[in-house]
Formats: sequence, C-alpha cells, structure tokens
Amino acid sequence: MSAVVLAGGRGSRMKADKAGLAVAGRTLLEHVLAQLEPHFDEVLVSVSPGQGVGTAKTRRKPAGTRRKEPAKDDGRSRSATRRENRSPRVIVDEVPGLGPLGGIIAGLKAAANDACAVVACDIPDIDIPLLRSLAGAAASAEIAVPRDPEGRYEPLFAVYRRPIVPAVEALLRSGERSVLPLYDLCRTSVVDLEAGRRLTNLNTRADYQNYLKSLRPQ
Repeated sequence: MSAVVLAGGRGSRMKADKAGLAVAGRTLLEHVLAQLEPHFDEVLVSVSPGQGVGTAKTRRKPAGTRRKEPAKDDGRSRSATRRENRSPRVIVDEVPGLGPLGGIIAGLKAAANDACAVVACDIPDIDIPLLRSLAGAAASAEIAVPRDPEGRYEPLFAVYRRPIVPAVEALLRSGERSVLPLYDLCRTSVVDLEAGRRLTNLNTRADYQNYLKSLRPQ
C-alpha cells in the first residue's frame, strides 16, 4: 500500500497552514510522516497548486546524491531502513479548489500501488492498528472507512483503491466537493470504532493548543 498525506487546503478555521504548525520541535507534517513512513512502501504528500511544503523531509536532494547504507545490521530489515530514509514524494492537485476529493484522486493517480491509505495532516496521532484493520477491509472493497459510535465517518483517515477514480471524477464534474457521496457509488466497507476510540483532529487554534498541552509531561 501507499500512504497519501493530504497537506493542501487553506486552514481557514486554524488561520494558518496546518502542515507547518510546530509540534515537538518539528512541523505537524513531519510529525505525521514520521509515524507513517516505517509502515508503507511509498508515502506521498498531496498539496494544492502553488503551495510550498517547507519541511526537510520533502525537500528534493540534488541530482546524483547517494544515500549511505548502514555500516552494519542493527536488527531491522533493510527494507524498513530504506523506507525510513526515503523522502516522501510531493504531488500537486491537478486543479485548485477541489478540496479533499482533489487530493484523493491526485494520490490514487500518482501512487505506485492500487490501494492508498489517505490521511489528513491535521490528524496528529496515527492509529496504526486501525489502518491495518482498514487495509484488511479494503481487500474485498473499493473503500474502507472508519465510523464512530455516533455514526460519523472519518473520510480523511481511510483506504481508497484506484478503481474509484472514475466515480471521483464524476462527482467533481457535477460540482460535488464532499467525499461522503462517494460511499454510495463504490463498494464501501465500514469499520466501526468502539466507544471511546476516536481520532484527534486539529481543526481550530484551540484544538492545536489543547493538543500541545497533551504532549507536555504531567
């Protein structure tokens, strides 16, 4: 599977570029990437046209630069080490202003794999066991999405597969920008979250400040 991190958007409620917010000495985007990279063969970062991604993780290296291999085996597999050392690839939405659907379709078209775990960069804590459950559910579906006990979907922490591209394109042509109608158009598997299990979203400045407080030692 590939992972696609959605880092585009204006951050209107946050009044800031969410991807560049400071979290524990690095940007929020770097914080999310550090959690995803050990688990995926490929990681893509989706941005809006004209948007810069000012993180060390996503800056391109000069042509001809070669990465040094570890001098000795430290107990990890070579493939895991390569995943950790490989810089994510930045992809740009084909058309500005399409919202998350634009990022999802850009990721599906650019990814090397059929299935993509799509994660918004404003979800700071990556629930890897949940991603594994979603990946398993997507094996017999085109989409696998979590749903909380109140019946709300989390469309930006879900697995999408390449066959849905025509359905996404049809929605965009109709002027639709919400991801939710896609679930009725495609074979969708729902993974229900047990009570008390939630995904943290940093939508507002208050959400961000509260999250920073939760990271401080008690």
